[in-house]
Amino acid sequence: MVAIARRLPHPEPPTARYLSLLRAEPRPRRLVRALTGWVPSGVRVSDETIPLKHGPARVRVYRPRSAAAQERLPLVINFHGGGFVFGNLAQTDWLCGRVAAGAHAVVLSLSYRLAPEHPAPIPYQDCWAATQHVLRHSAYFGADTSRVSVMGASAGGNLAALVAIAHRDLCRADRTAAPLAHQILIYPATDLTLSSPSVTELGSAPILTRPIMDWYGRQYLPEGLAGSIASNDPRISPVFHSDLADCAPALIIAAGQDPLRDDAIRYGQALDRDGVPNRVIIYPDAVHGFISMPRLVSDAERAVTEIIGTLGAAEPQA
Repeated sequence: MVAIARRLPHPEPPTARYLSLLRAEPRPRRLVRALTGWVPSGVRVSDETIPLKHGPARVRVYRPRSAAAQERLPLVINFHGGGFVFGNLAQTDWLCGRVAAGAHAVVLSLSYRLAPEHPAPIPYQDCWAATQHVLRHSAYFGADTSRVSVMGASAGGNLAALVAIAHRDLCRADRTAAPLAHQILIYPATDLTLSSPSVTELGSAPILTRPIMDWYGRQYLPEGLAGSIASNDPRISPVFHSDLADCAPALIIAAGQDPLRDDAIRYGQALDRDGVPNRVIIYPDAVHGFISMPRLVSDAERAVTEIIGTLGAAEPQA
């Protein structure tokens, strides 16, 4: 798996066929889940769409089968990774299913438009619009809007952090709005200038390398495009935000052998600066993407246990 990730071609510009192939949900699903983990049998999974301004967006819903029909559960909104260029809802099936079962929560995994067709800040705008839609229609999903958290890995961690900031701003403007309970950031990309020391130190790491990160950046932040946004803009690089006060408490998970390791550490320090409770957990031997490899990396299960504990483990069933 590591060798495959490193050897994938990264054409410039990427062709439509190339992007389509790498964005597609892998098949056969049973074989993929044998490698990446199964959704617990006690979790019901359904695919739906929600209407956004640009058109319908896919959402995958994970709900414990033990939940009563009218029961309002804690809500976790998840954003997948993929460098803002790739990714699909299937890649977080195991994570979302485990969280739904372990925290007795409804987990909604949201899709968003991807670069290079839709460069920054469009993916974030989609995620924020989808989050607002879900909160307005929480009853439909059987969710309790007083117990909402956001979660994301890698690029999804970036988007989750940005959504947490936007929701903080909403709460400041509207005192009736309920604040987020938690933000779960899994090896998040918080600095798109790639200036964290670990980007240089671990530039040839397994899975994610500096050349691959540069390629993602050129797709997501194309130079010379009208209305383009700079890599140090806090609207896309949350570590540069000057005011993080009142954001949701954070659990930040990092991999020790990941170029993004120091992005996680630095974001925890930025939250500390503004008085936001947070924990940064580093798994020293883990590589980028390890939480999607529970069959291969034991730290994946440990990290999910930390996530469930932060959200609040489900009460034992009678």
